[in-house]
Amino acid sequence: RLLFLDGALLAIADSDAEFHESLVHPGMFAHPSPKNVAILGGGDGATLREVLRHRSVEKVTMIEKDAKLVELARVHLPKMCNCSEIVGSTEVCFDDARVELVYQQPKDYFALNNLTDIDFLVLDGTVPETDREVPEHWFNDKKFVDAMIDSLSENGVLATQVGTAPTILDPRADLSVFRHRERFINSLEANPKIKSIFIYEEAHCGFYEPKAFLVACRDVTCRRHWYAETDEIDYAIYDRIGGLKDGKPSLVHYDGATQRSFQAPPRAWETVYCRREPEPFECAYRGLDKNAELFEFDPENEEESSFEIRMSKNKETGEEEVGVYAKVDMPEGSYLMPTHLAASFEVSDDSMENVHANTQIEGVDKATVIEDFIDFIDTHGHPSIQEGSGKNYVEVGGSFMMRISEDPEEANVRRWIPSHPDGGRPKFSPVYDRHRHSFDVFLVASRDIKAGEEVVKPVGLWDI
Repeated sequence: RLLFLDGALLAIADSDAEFHESLVHPGMFAHPSPKNVAILGGGDGATLREVLRHRSVEKVTMIEKDAKLVELARVHLPKMCNCSEIVGSTEVCFDDARVELVYQQPKDYFALNNLTDIDFLVLDGTVPETDREVPEHWFNDKKFVDAMIDSLSENGVLATQVGTAPTILDPRADLSVFRHRERFINSLEANPKIKSIFIYEEAHCGFYEPKAFLVACRDVTCRRHWYAETDEIDYAIYDRIGGLKDGKPSLVHYDGATQRSFQAPPRAWETVYCRREPEPFECAYRGLDKNAELFEFDPENEEESSFEIRMSKNKETGEEEVGVYAKVDMPEGSYLMPTHLAASFEVSDDSMENVHANTQIEGVDKATVIEDFIDFIDTHGHPSIQEGSGKNYVEVGGSFMMRISEDPEEANVRRWIPSHPDGGRPKFSPVYDRHRHSFDVFLVASRDIKAGEEVVKPVGLWDI
């Protein structure tokens, strides 16, 4: 069965799980423990069904302007509002004791209620894709968008579907039928309370074209949950959702691997984003510069290697220390040891905390190799420039032997993508999301480096 709302296809019963699991769970798992949830729209009950799977949820307020839609769903779309197999729920999702149904225009509800404690707010309605103006839609009402953001708790999350996914042939978003979506994203970007915005799409929702979704967070640490590894998400699903009453898995589509596919948006998002005027700073770094030279370090083939390792005396201490020296001229912008840097390994803050904790357990013999490993990471690792991601990158090739200098005139190395002119990284950027690993590891020459010159990193190379 198909559900149309105001002439637009809103839901397909046979593939509603793919759509609603993609709408709800990425945002729900971006929050550490959502208790208070609000749904705007969602009269078919499927979004409510997915929310109620989370055992952390204590209250759900569903604001739906059309009571007839809810009654229609009870009679004609029972599968979409069926919670009979969810442990602790009821046969019909609308009747769950945690649910409060409010039949009111969402804008009026927010105007009359000073909400500040919503952990997860999900918008489930139609999305305008037209050249004409639609001022009444929430995408075009910045005041209402700000009110929704104000309703979120300190680490609250907002999620919504944002219509049809773009293609690489699309024009600038604000000049296309997706202008309303672009205005909505612009409103989120302009609000200082929003710290991070993610865009993703799902092609298995039953529609002719992939559907796009958006998650916006008030706390930058939601990036740690968003960029979680596959096994972390799978465990979170097991821990927070569990199985159905009959023991079968609760989710049929969303899992850790699905979330992994959401972490880097398709290239079309990057292409259309970079058609903004003026062009965003990071769009100049969508791929490695094909005209720049690459200089590699090969310790097993000294003749082919562009670098050599030498011992020299420290001018201040007089002690012998290791240094990396150029064997050939290296122009400004050249990539330095890219193969070695690409092999840098990633370690999360959580993993480091666990390793540190294990060395402090009383009665356990000291594991020198682990302590040495920790020291190596502390010395040669750096936090991701994606603030809040909880990721660290550790250099394991020849680059970790480059000397670090406090003298900016002496340093001749910089990271591939310079610091953003606005500081940090933009809260919304498909470019950063697609190339975050490359941005976190690659180094280039910050000026011309002559043969025989020492290759030196500056202090604070990876500071955000």
